[in-house]
Amino acid sequence: MASTCSVDCVLLGLESILNRGRYDPYDVRVAITHMKFLKTFVMCASKWSQSNDLYLQSDNVVKKVSLPSFLSCIEDTFHKYVEDIHSLSHDEIYVVLHEIEKEIISLKQEIIQIYFALASSRSFQSNSCMTDDELLEFIDLILQNLADLTNYCMYWKINEYDPLSAQVQDLEAKLTFLKSFIPFAKMRGTADIPALLLAHFEVVALTAARLSYMWSFWKNAEEMHNPQFYYRSTCSFKLLSIRAVDFHVYEIYKEVLAASDSSASLHTAVMDERILNNFNDSLIGLLWELLCCSSSFVDSMKDEMRILCAGLRFLRRILREHHEMMDEQNEKIGALLGEAGIIIFSPTLSRVIEGEVSFSGSTQVLDFCDMLANTNIHIKNFKDQISGSSTIESLPNSSYSLRAPEVSQTSSRMLSKGKMPIDHEVMVGLDDEAEKVIEPLIKHFEDQLSVPSTIQSLPNSSHSLRAPEVSQTSSRMLSKGKMPIDHEVMVGLDDEAAKVIERLVSGSKQVEIVPIVGMAGLGKTTLAKKAYNDSSVTCHFHIRLWCTVSQEFNMKSLLTQILCSDGKHSRMDEELKNLNEHELLHKLYQRLKTKRYLVVFDDVWDIKVWNELRISFPDDKNQSRIIFTSRSSNVASQVQHGGEPHYLHPLSKKESFELLQKKVFGEEEECPQALHGLGMEIAEKCWGLPLALVVVAGVLATIEHDILVWKKFAESLTSTMVSGTDQWNKSLELSYEHLPYHLKACLLYFAAFREDEKIGAKSLMRLWIAEGFVEIIEGKRSEDTAEEYLMDLIGRNLVMVSKSRSIGGVKTCYIHDLIFEFCKGEAKEKNFLQVLRGYDELSTFNEENPPRLSIWCSGEDFMKSRLFCPHLASLLFFDATPGYKKFELLNISFLFCIYKHLNVLNLEGIDLMLKELPAEVESLICLRYLALSAWKMRFIPPSIAKLSHLETFCLNSHQMVSLPDSIWNMKKLRHVDAWSGIVICLSSNDNGVENLSTLPNLDTLSCLYLCETGESLYEEGENILRSIPNVRRLKISDRQTGNGVLNMSRLECLESLTWLGYYCSSSWEHVEPPFPMNLKKLSLRNLGLPCSKMSLIEELPNLEVLKLRDRAMEGQRWELMEGGFPKLRVLTLEEVEVVEWIDSGDDYFPCLQQLKLFGIFNLKMMPACLGSISTLETIEMKDCKDGVKSLVRKIEEEQKDYGNENLKIIYGKY
Repeated sequence: MASTCSVDCVLLGLESILNRGRYDPYDVRVAITHMKFLKTFVMCASKWSQSNDLYLQSDNVVKKVSLPSFLSCIEDTFHKYVEDIHSLSHDEIYVVLHEIEKEIISLKQEIIQIYFALASSRSFQSNSCMTDDELLEFIDLILQNLADLTNYCMYWKINEYDPLSAQVQDLEAKLTFLKSFIPFAKMRGTADIPALLLAHFEVVALTAARLSYMWSFWKNAEEMHNPQFYYRSTCSFKLLSIRAVDFHVYEIYKEVLAASDSSASLHTAVMDERILNNFNDSLIGLLWELLCCSSSFVDSMKDEMRILCAGLRFLRRILREHHEMMDEQNEKIGALLGEAGIIIFSPTLSRVIEGEVSFSGSTQVLDFCDMLANTNIHIKNFKDQISGSSTIESLPNSSYSLRAPEVSQTSSRMLSKGKMPIDHEVMVGLDDEAEKVIEPLIKHFEDQLSVPSTIQSLPNSSHSLRAPEVSQTSSRMLSKGKMPIDHEVMVGLDDEAAKVIERLVSGSKQVEIVPIVGMAGLGKTTLAKKAYNDSSVTCHFHIRLWCTVSQEFNMKSLLTQILCSDGKHSRMDEELKNLNEHELLHKLYQRLKTKRYLVVFDDVWDIKVWNELRISFPDDKNQSRIIFTSRSSNVASQVQHGGEPHYLHPLSKKESFELLQKKVFGEEEECPQALHGLGMEIAEKCWGLPLALVVVAGVLATIEHDILVWKKFAESLTSTMVSGTDQWNKSLELSYEHLPYHLKACLLYFAAFREDEKIGAKSLMRLWIAEGFVEIIEGKRSEDTAEEYLMDLIGRNLVMVSKSRSIGGVKTCYIHDLIFEFCKGEAKEKNFLQVLRGYDELSTFNEENPPRLSIWCSGEDFMKSRLFCPHLASLLFFDATPGYKKFELLNISFLFCIYKHLNVLNLEGIDLMLKELPAEVESLICLRYLALSAWKMRFIPPSIAKLSHLETFCLNSHQMVSLPDSIWNMKKLRHVDAWSGIVICLSSNDNGVENLSTLPNLDTLSCLYLCETGESLYEEGENILRSIPNVRRLKISDRQTGNGVLNMSRLECLESLTWLGYYCSSSWEHVEPPFPMNLKKLSLRNLGLPCSKMSLIEELPNLEVLKLRDRAMEGQRWELMEGGFPKLRVLTLEEVEVVEWIDSGDDYFPCLQQLKLFGIFNLKMMPACLGSISTLETIEMKDCKDGVKSLVRKIEEEQKDYGNENLKIIYGKY
C-alpha cells in the first residue's frame, strides 16, 4: 500500500506556515486545500493499489496506468519539499508555493481519469474493495473537501457560478445520507453491509470525489472559460441524480432497513441516539426535497407526505430529549425510521416522479400509498404513547391571528383624553439601596379608561383581524403628543453622573474599565449616555465609541458596530463588510492606538465578549477608559483592569414621584394639586424602579386626569413587592392589557427583531400594514394611521425613540429588553409569532400552522433544519452567521414551492446569490411585503406582476436593477425601494400621454435611474413622473444631459425629494419652477443650479429641510431672497463652492434650528441674519477651513449678544 507520508508532511508544513501569520493567507490556504484534495485521492487509490492496471482514455488515446507506480510518483514528487518547508525564507516560501501548485496541476488530469476509471470498474462488480469503515473514512474526506470549496480561500470560485454551488450542496446531502445509513444499518443488526450495496455506495463516493476534485480547479481561467468543463461536470452529476440508492440495489437496501435485531449493537444509548439522529436528519432532508418538487404524484400525495415529514420532525424532537427507558424508545424509533427510509427510496416513487409510471391505475403505486399511510399511522401511535406518558404536549390545531378587527361602521374606539406622555427619557437622582420589584399590576381597569370594553385580552380562538375598508372616516382619535426628539433629558442624575465622569477623566494613567451595575430597568444605559455625552468627557478623549452587546451577539457585527459608532463609516461600507473578524480586530486596534479613547459596552451579559475583544484595546498609559453596563456583578468582577463597580439603586419616594410626574405631564407642567396625593401613592407602590414608573406612567397618560379615575387605578395596584423576572413580565401586563386592540399586535411584532435593535420606523410601519394590523380608513393613507399607532406606543412609554427624522417623525425606534422578553413570551403563548434561533430550535420546531416565524440562524443551520410550514403567513430571516460569512442562499425555489400562503417575506438579513429573481415568485399570490438582499441581482421577471396584492418591494443590490414594464399592472404597489437604483420602462401598451399606465397608490420610489441621453429618453422620464402622480417620497438619479430639467412640479403630493443630477448651469436657463409646492424635504446633488435660480427653492412655502451637496448649486455669490425659507428648520451645505453668501435685510430663516457646514473651503461671507435668529440651536462643522470657523465664531458671539447662551457649535471630521 502506498504511503501518504510526504503529502501529510507537506500539508502539516503549510498549516504551520499559515499559523505563523507572516505570509499572504490566501496563497497558503489555496495550497493547503489542494493538498487536502490530493490526500483524499491517495487514500482512495491506495485501496485499489493491488488491483489490475487501469486504462485511461483521453483524446482517443488509451494509456495504461499502474496505481502503485502512480502513487509512488506522487510520494517522490512531494518528498523533496518535506525537509525544507519549515526552514524556508519569506521569498522562498512563495517560490515553493508556486512549485507545489504546478505539481498539483500537472497531476490533475490523470487523477480525474483514475477516479472515472475506478468508478466505471466498480459499476460492473458486485463486491467492494473497501470495508464499511474505510468507506466512511473516504466519505468523510470528500465531505471535508466539499467544505473547503466554500471556505474563505475558495468561496468566490464556486459562488461565481451559481449552478455549481447548488451541485456542491446537493452532493453534500447525498454523501451525508450514505455516511448516516451505514452506522444506522449496523445499529439495527446488519453486522456486514451486503457487498452489492457497499459496491454501489463506492461508485457514488468515487464519482463524488472526482467531481469535487474537478471543481477545486474552477478558478483556473482555462476551466472557467471552457464550456466542456461544466458539461462534463453536469453529466457526471446527473449520474448521481439517480439517487444514492439505485433501483438495482433497492431490495437489498429494503432488507437492511427492515432488520429488527438490534442485539448486535455494541453502542451505548447515547451513541445509538446520535446515529438515529443523523439518519433521521438525512431522511428529513431527502423528503423535504421531494416536497419541493412539482410532480403531479407528489402534489396528489402531499398531505400524506407532509404528515410523514411532521412525524420525522417529531422523532427528531424526541431524540433530542432524554427520557427514561431510552433504549426501548430508540428501538421503536429505529423501526419507524426504517419504514420511512423504505418509502423515501422506493423505486415506485422514483419512477412516478421521473414519469416512467403513471399515478392512476398502477398496483405498485396503490401499494406504495398504503405503505405510506401505514407508516404515518405507526408514527402517530408512537406519538400518542409518548404524549400520554411525558411532558410533550399535543400540537395546537388552531392558528392565532392578530389583525385589525372587521368594522362595518365608524369605530367607536377613543384613545386618551389625557395628555400624551413625554416621548424622551427623563431620569432623576438615585440613592437608597433596595432590591425589590413591582408586584404584578394585573387587575383590569377598563371601566374607568376612556377606551371602551372592546380593549380586552387576546382571545384564544382563531380569527382574522384584518379590517376591510370602511365607508367613512373612523372617529378613533389618537393622542397627538410631542414629536419625539433624539436627545435625552435627564433630571437629578448629576450626582451619579459626576462620580462616573470623575473616574473617566482622572485617576490612573493605565486603561481602566468602569462597570455600571444594577438590576434591569434602573437606568444603567441612561447614566452611561449622560457621562458619554458630557462636555468634559468629549473634550478629554480623542475618540469615543459605543456598542450594544446584549445576550446574543455576532462578533463581526459587534466589531462593525464599534467601528461605525463614530460616524466615519457606514454599516454598508465595502471596506468593513469584506473584512473578517481578525482584520476587524486589527483595524480597531489601529484606530485606538496612541489615542486616548472611551469605549462603552452596553448591556454585557457574558465576560466572553470582552475576552475576545480585549486584544484590540491598547494600553498606551494615556488614561483611556472603557465603560461596561451590566446586570451582573459577576461580569464586572471578572474584568481585567476593572475598577470597583458603580452600583445603581432604586429611586427615593420623592424622586419616584418626580419621574412619574414628568413622564405623565411633561417638563413644563406639574401634577394638578388634586391628584398630587394619589400620584405619590401610585409612585410609592412602584418602589423606586424607573421602568415600572415609566410603565405605570404610560397607563396614567391614557386615562382621564380625574380624582375618581386615579383613585380607582391606585386601588388596583398592590403594595406587595416580589423580585424576579416573572414578576417583571406580569407587571408589564398592565400596560399590555390596557392597550387598544390594534396596538397589541403592533407591540408584539417587536419580538420579531433582535434584542436592542434600532428598528427603521418606515420598514416597521410597512410591515404592520402588510400584516393587516392597520385599519383601512377611507380618505386616509395607511402610513399616516400606522405612524399614529407608533406615536401612541411611544406615548405609552412602551417604545422608545432612537433617532428622529429631520422633518419630524421617528427614524428608528426600539423597546427595552425587558419589554422585548415580555413580547416574545406573549407572542409565543398567543401563537402570534414564533422566534426560532439556531439549529436546535429550528430542527425541533414542529408546529404545522404557525402564523409567523422570525428566524435567526446561519445559512447552514437553516438549510440543514429543513423547516416545513406550508401554511405560514409571514417569514422573516435574520443573519446569525458567525465570522466573516453571511447567511447566504444559493437557491430559494423551496420558498415558492412550500410557502405559498405568505403575506410577508423579509429576506433582508441574508444574501441571495442570484442575478435574477426566479420567475416562480409568481406562486406567492398572497404576498404584500417582499424585501430582499441580493448583491448581484440585476433583473426582476415580468411574472412579478402576478403578485397583485404586493404593496412593498425592497431590494438591496449593488447592481442597477431592471424592472419589467409589467410593473405598471401592480396597482396596489405603494413602496419600491432599490439600494443602487432601478430602471423602469413604460408599458408597451401606452399610447400617448393621455393613455399612460399609472401606479396611483405609489407612495415611495427610490432610486429611479435615468441614465441615457436623447430627447426621447427625456420625454420618457417626464412620462414616468406623470405615471406616479401621488408619490410622496422620491429619490431620482438623473444622468440625462442637455435635454432640459425634469419638471417635478406636477407631483403635488411630493413631500421628500432627493435629486442626484448631472446638469450644468446652462440647463436651467429657461426653466419654470420644477419643484412642487408641498415639498418638506429637498436634497440636491450635482444639479448645477445657478445661485441666481435659488429663489426656486427659497420660495417653497412648506420646505423644512434642505441639503445642498457636491455642486448642487453653481456660482460664487448667493444672495438670499427676502422672505425666503419661511419654514426651513435644517440647512446643510456640503462641498459647495459659494464664496459670498449674503442677505440684505432681516426677514430670513424665521424657523432655522440647525445649520450644517461640511467640507466648505472658500466661504468668505455669511448672512448677517444668522447672528440674530432666535430659533438657532446648533451649527455643526466638519472639515471646514479656518476662515469658515472664524465666521461661525462671529455668529456665536452675536447670538450671545442677543441672549442665546445655548447655541451649540459642533466641530468634527468626516
